[in-house]
Amino acid sequence: MYRLVVTELANEDLDNIISYIAIQLDNPMAAATFLDDVERCYGFLNSKPFMYERCHDVRLEADGYRKVTINNYVLVYKVDEMKKIVIIYRFFYGAQNYILLI
Repeated sequence: MYRLVVTELANEDLDNIISYIAIQLDNPMAAATFLDDVERCYGFLNSKPFMYERCHDVRLEADGYRKVTINNYVLVYKVDEMKKIVIIYRFFYGAQNYILLI
């Protein structure tokens, strides 16, 4: 099993996404479903962090970044195999050019 470490930025991103869906889009059920999907993804990352693809950008791939697409959002993370840690760095809207933001 791997230990999950969620960065402050990732927590802020997730809070902003949930607020946007629940309040701006006026869809609290969709926000709850998204949060459930994130929790499910976290469970997979705990046990099988290499099941998701590497980032396609040359620099990010060389640095070991991986990504998960959850609905319209991308979760970006790294695995520290020696320490058995998965570090969740950020959540991005899928249309954002997240490559420039990491």
